[in-house]
Amino acid sequence: MGRRRRRVLHVVKKTLPKVFTCPNCGMVSVRLQAKQDTTIISCGSCGRSKEVSNQGKEPIDIYNEFVDSFNQEQTGVITPETTPASQSGT
Repeated sequence: MGRRRRRVLHVVKKTLPKVFTCPNCGMVSVRLQAKQDTTIISCGSCGRSKEVSNQGKEPIDIYNEFVDSFNQEQTGVITPETTPASQSGT
């Protein structure tokens, strides 16, 4: 007789995805291609792409910047970050 064996619980570590969802077509086909100072974000389905500087940014941050720029184009809203200095009114 012995005691009953305990169940071993494995801890699953979640990792960040390598492929993201395109905000334009909704397909999971957006890839990030890192260069030296910039990253090219492109969708394999609809062909939408953007080049972003990657100074100290994680891939998820670069993807979020890509989605934010897409949403700004769709809504036509200009944020204070993207407003040129000539329009500041001074």
